[in-house]
Amino acid sequence: MDKVAAASLSFFLHVRRSDPYKHLPAFLLGESMGGAATMLMYFQSDPDEWTGLIFSAPLFVIPENMKPSKLRLFLYGLLFGVADTWAAMPDNKMVGKAIKDPEKLKIIASNPRRYTGPPRVGTMRELVRVTQHIQDNFSRVTAPFLTAHGTADGVTCPSSSELLYGKAASVDKSLKLYDGMYHSLIQGEPDENMEIVLRDMREWIDERARKYASHKSKP
Repeated sequence: MDKVAAASLSFFLHVRRSDPYKHLPAFLLGESMGGAATMLMYFQSDPDEWTGLIFSAPLFVIPENMKPSKLRLFLYGLLFGVADTWAAMPDNKMVGKAIKDPEKLKIIASNPRRYTGPPRVGTMRELVRVTQHIQDNFSRVTAPFLTAHGTADGVTCPSSSELLYGKAASVDKSLKLYDGMYHSLIQGEPDENMEIVLRDMREWIDERARKYASHKSKP
């Protein structure tokens, strides 16, 4: 995950610091596991690089029914990486808990490239490490941020967003909890719910972009 974040950050900064874009406000948006990658990007960079961060149902806390036992991870670890590709972790059948709209669920569930097996040992070990690292460093977050979560999210815990909001040092921070919405706020909700989420995000971005422009225009 650290390498994923570093590669993404390198590409973003290459574009961000190029002539057409270097005077514009800069926002990062991370969804689900991408929220964890986005947070790692933030930790690897200069906090002043960002006008704002947006998290949609971020994975900062692993739900109890998905969390592997520490004993199992330890025992698999004794195999020195041999077990990392084994699909042997608790399987929560997430897609049905992520997508609320029945028609969108049919489309996503029928994707032949979608992985349907149990989580792999190496994947879960890395997620346990990364989520704990993020939780331990919430206080390092000083950039403006908006974090959004559905209260009926069956994939990532709403406590991910609540803990970030409570522990972050940011002066400008916002938490949106959407009653009854599932995990995939942008792709998986009925259109009317999706529009509510996107409207809130657009309004949040527009307000920070105006502040950025006002600050830059001052002599």
